[in-house]
Amino acid sequence: MIPKYGFGSAPMKSKALEKNKEALMQVHQFLIDKKICYDISIINEISIVKGLFNRIIKQDQWDWFTVNMYFDYPRIPEIACYVNLLSKLRTAIKENHEKDIIKIKEKLLFTNICIYISNFIKYDVHIESEDEYVYVLSRREDKDLLKIGMTKRNILKRVQEINSATGIVYPISPRAAFRVTDCKLAEKLIHNELSDYRLRNDREFFLIHFQDAYKIIDKCLSINNLYYYKY
Repeated sequence: MIPKYGFGSAPMKSKALEKNKEALMQVHQFLIDKKICYDISIINEISIVKGLFNRIIKQDQWDWFTVNMYFDYPRIPEIACYVNLLSKLRTAIKENHEKDIIKIKEKLLFTNICIYISNFIKYDVHIESEDEYVYVLSRREDKDLLKIGMTKRNILKRVQEINSATGIVYPISPRAAFRVTDCKLAEKLIHNELSDYRLRNDREFFLIHFQDAYKIIDKCLSINNLYYYKY
């Protein structure tokens, strides 16, 4: 059976979405609360939030990219940091180490995690924005043939358009997204950096391992100050 959605881009079920939002709100409140007292049930909420971020790193579930979209595409090194700190926070709470709890909360508050949590809670799939992105797509059956392009629209809607095109049998899936200040310039510079891997000059397809492409794109955007930082 051919799947309806590209892998990673399935919508979240309403009950799961509400459960995730509730966990995110509880963890956000816990992080900003200066009181030492806490309900031990926060451990479960922390596990849910950690799992959401971990889902993006592992890319192993049908809605992982949808989760990434709700957060507004944090960078992988940021996500890895959140997963590590949330894991340590959960352990500190279990072992009732107050000093460690305070220290880890301070470290988390020094990051952008609260901003991403707020992004997720407030996200509305029905509202169109004019944010600019560079995206990486591929078929699950051909993971190293990457389509790298740009859009000023919802990336999942762009993916749905591509998959609706005549001749598409197996859906293409989102692999990564980068929010940028100028998507046209970003795409041009990235395509130049990846020119050795390009299959045809008139197409946006590149034959390169995803992890290698991600590193090149990340470096290109960083060096040229094209990442969008609103935080």
